[in-house]
Amino acid sequence: KMDSDQGKLFVGGISWETTEEKLKDHFGQYGDVMQANIMRDKATGRPRGFGFVLFSDPSVVDRVLQDTQTIDGRTPEVLFALTRLLIAFACLNESGERCSSSEMRVPTKS
Repeated sequence: KMDSDQGKLFVGGISWETTEEKLKDHFGQYGDVMQANIMRDKATGRPRGFGFVLFSDPSVVDRVLQDTQTIDGRTPEVLFALTRLLIAFACLNESGERCSSSEMRVPTKS
């Protein structure tokens, strides 16, 4: 369902030590976090260094994106999850291969 993704953020470049509980606590200062997921390697179970946070109130997302986040000493890249998917999709379409993360940076609203 598309609507549920309105409050979803991609969090990239997090430490392997960062837990889902830690993500939930950190982003909980902005509003109610329904879900925090850290993506893991299916074979090894090791964290892949990124995850997703889902807020129950999508209006919180703008405030989060305006701040620089620091979690476990890292400054992760925090993006609106849908935007990142659309960019990734656009990159795939254009060249047939995935773009580097630098190409996937979203222009910030001035």
